[in-house]
Amino acid sequence: MTRPGMAPPVTKANDFGASVRRLFGLLLPHRISLIAVVALSIGSVVCSVLGPRIIGFAVDEVYRGALSHYKHHGSGINFDKVGNILLWAAIVYVASSLLMWLQAWILAGLVQRVMGTLRERVEAKINRLPLTYIDSQPRGELLSRVTNDIDNLGQSLSQTLSQFVVNGLTVIGVLVMMLVTSPLLTVIALVTIPLSVMTAAMVMKRSKTQFVAQWKHTGALNSQVEEAFSGHELVTVFGRRREVQGQFDGKNEELMQASFRAQFASSLVMPINMFLGNLQYVIVCVVGALRVSSGSMTLGEVTAFIQYTRQFTMPLTQLASMVNLLQSGVASAERIFEVLDASEQSPDDTEQLPAPTRGRVEFRDVDFSYTDAPLIEGLSLVAEPGQTVAIVGPTGA
Repeated sequence: MTRPGMAPPVTKANDFGASVRRLFGLLLPHRISLIAVVALSIGSVVCSVLGPRIIGFAVDEVYRGALSHYKHHGSGINFDKVGNILLWAAIVYVASSLLMWLQAWILAGLVQRVMGTLRERVEAKINRLPLTYIDSQPRGELLSRVTNDIDNLGQSLSQTLSQFVVNGLTVIGVLVMMLVTSPLLTVIALVTIPLSVMTAAMVMKRSKTQFVAQWKHTGALNSQVEEAFSGHELVTVFGRRREVQGQFDGKNEELMQASFRAQFASSLVMPINMFLGNLQYVIVCVVGALRVSSGSMTLGEVTAFIQYTRQFTMPLTQLASMVNLLQSGVASAERIFEVLDASEQSPDDTEQLPAPTRGRVEFRDVDFSYTDAPLIEGLSLVAEPGQTVAIVGPTGA
């Protein structure tokens, strides 16, 4: 059903770094909101990082009280002091959650404003494009860029911007607290990081190609469906329903396979990094128990450090997953930028034409074409006032 002269969908992605920089260029006009998002993220991360250390103080207080009561029959656990410590821990965690909620609210508004501006630019751009560009693009493919790709880009930015800021700051903050608590356990915990980075890099390289293919096939399928519906009468009259159904099945299968490969590749990061994180957790627990028994660390410090290892590995895993989601968003952004970068139609001559006096229109030996292939040659006709004249093509259009 693809008409002659239509170009196939784009199959190769542009420069990833250049596309990311261009996306940030769209965000710069909203720098106040961006600063607010970063500031709220910093506050939330600071609170969440302090939480485990405060809980560690409570564990030490309980441990000292229980040990004193067991060995010396002392007063036992000071529950008032433990309660005050836990109250501070609750305040810190509630503050972290509130700051994160406010950050998410501001970011959602920011992304939607950017997507609204992008839709307006694409709409205005389409109105300035020449007919040759519109005619060379399957309508479903063009609609897919305006709708599906913009929606996918908005979802990717909503999820990745917040996660990159929060998780990046969390990794830094947790690493500082880990070093303060125990340099030895920190070195042990960091052993798995190179393996996590290598895994993310390998999956990122493979998934980028698959995400580009996924959105290419999405545009092609939308184009085929749109043409089949708009030309339903012709398909039925000429008995082409089986052929159209076969084309749909083929394109649908291509999209399904590309989507499966993209989603499967991106989903590998989480289980692999979770396995590495669990292995790290076991080693830290064993070494920490040995240091507590030797008196080198307190039980509260080991408890806090174990929580820090969880806080440290989870952001790394999420960052790896966000990289793959960003790949999908950038693949959509590149398709949108191709429309925005297309050559525009030259403005019409502004010279005023004489006002018609009789309403009589005459063509003498007129040629017409969209491209180098002429569609009309040597056309001459006269439309007298009150007449209706139509030029009908071979398909009745």
